[in-house]
Amino acid sequence: PLVLVSFSTTFQNHAATLQRVIDALAPLHARVLVTLGGSIDASELRAPENCVLVESAPHSVVLRDAALVVTHGGHGTVMRGILSRLPMLVVPHGRDQNDNAVRVTERGAGLALMPDASTEAIRAACARLLSEPGFRAAAKQLGDRVAADMENSTIVEELEAAATPCAATA
Repeated sequence: PLVLVSFSTTFQNHAATLQRVIDALAPLHARVLVTLGGSIDASELRAPENCVLVESAPHSVVLRDAALVVTHGGHGTVMRGILSRLPMLVVPHGRDQNDNAVRVTERGAGLALMPDASTEAIRAACARLLSEPGFRAAAKQLGDRVAADMENSTIVEELEAAATPCAATA
């Protein structure tokens, strides 16, 4: 299976956490793609044979082949993971990330760990997410609901109407 590891594109002092994630995934039978996002230099990390470090990658394309997303829990990555119907391991560092982790875990679509989680805890969480079908089923259900909401949303029309000057006032 392919595991996408994608943390923040801004500095959140997360190199040590990212290294523990990489180390945790090393012995698993998985291919690992780590996107660094410009906030961490590849020279700060040690990548095992099953891991490729890249500056960036188009998540919408990568997620078509992925089985798991490991993320800091930023809105963009979480939404792409949800819409791809993939289970997630969320390791929040702040901002909106803690709330996003709760949204994922409360719906059974993933697990969350603290940024200082041990390599062993990260490995155990990833192994569960890859092997227990309930996470994938919950991720599919959540993704289907979000996609349906997006498809049926009238927010764009409402915003356009609010931004259009009234003909009566012209």
